[in-house]
Amino acid sequence: MMKQCSNITPKAIKQLHRLVNATLKSVDLFPYDARILVACSGGPDSMVVLDVLQYLKNHRKAEWTLGVTTVDHCTRSESAAELQMVESYCKNKNLPFWGIKKDIPAMAQARKESLETVGRWERYMWFNELAQREGFAYIVTAHHKDDQAETILAHVLRGAGLKGLTGMRVISHDYTVPVVRPLLEITKSEILEYAYLRNVAYCTDPSNNDRQYNRNRIRHEVIPMLQSINPNVVDTLCRLGHIVQVDEAYLDGESKRLFLQLATSVENGYTISRRGMRSLSLAMQRRLWQLMMPSISLSLAHQVQLAHMVRTGEEKTFTIQKVTITAQCDTIHVYCKH
Repeated sequence: MMKQCSNITPKAIKQLHRLVNATLKSVDLFPYDARILVACSGGPDSMVVLDVLQYLKNHRKAEWTLGVTTVDHCTRSESAAELQMVESYCKNKNLPFWGIKKDIPAMAQARKESLETVGRWERYMWFNELAQREGFAYIVTAHHKDDQAETILAHVLRGAGLKGLTGMRVISHDYTVPVVRPLLEITKSEILEYAYLRNVAYCTDPSNNDRQYNRNRIRHEVIPMLQSINPNVVDTLCRLGHIVQVDEAYLDGESKRLFLQLATSVENGYTISRRGMRSLSLAMQRRLWQLMMPSISLSLAHQVQLAHMVRTGEEKTFTIQKVTITAQCDTIHVYCKH
């Protein structure tokens, strides 16, 4: 644990406050009486977002209800003390707090999945369960600009499509309760400077330096190497994300329009005209296939097979997981088993 000494520079603090406030206003957040649950690990990022939200609540003269939750993943000996630190902070600030302990290593071993995968799943399931139970309308996380750049780069290295290049959004609806990321326009160095200037206490997690995890290798090896070529690579990657988000939003809207126009809902699936599909670009064909099979992540091999079906006109039947696709004459039938 560490606590920095105070050396106030109002300009830097005000600049961060203004930027976070502008980020939230860009997505019309938060309402005057919003109930906001902050996911707080005790690290600098989450302690800073908690401090900033308290400032903005007063600045806007809002009636926000801020709650805080911390998850002890049982992966490090320090995690219990970190939870207690956040609990003490909340007690001093008169903020409601919920702490929970989850044995992520045992769960990961039982499920034969990675610690990162199980930890993320369990965290977000808990955040949503707690938010719904206690009536919070939003969940706030402390993802920042460097996290965004790392996320986009990780997706590039995996060969993701356009959707993967969009990175994280300020507000996302991947779960029942919307997840909000107010710090996406703030860099890690700005967060640490703010913590220093505002005398924000926080904990440091040594596992963030463990390079056996791909995310940490990207952070500590790949990004610095790229910065030797382009010192502004974090900004560049985030700008790529913003550009792709705009394009992806347009393509998503256009594909849904064409889907309503061309696809017919039938029992347990859809039918669509092969001729109608053939009139579309390959990019739009792929999006319509995905809309007809939302539960499946279509691989490149699947997409090639489907494109061949559309192009040739021959009779064909094949199965992708629990979905059977048949093509006969001009009709393609997508049948989803339950």
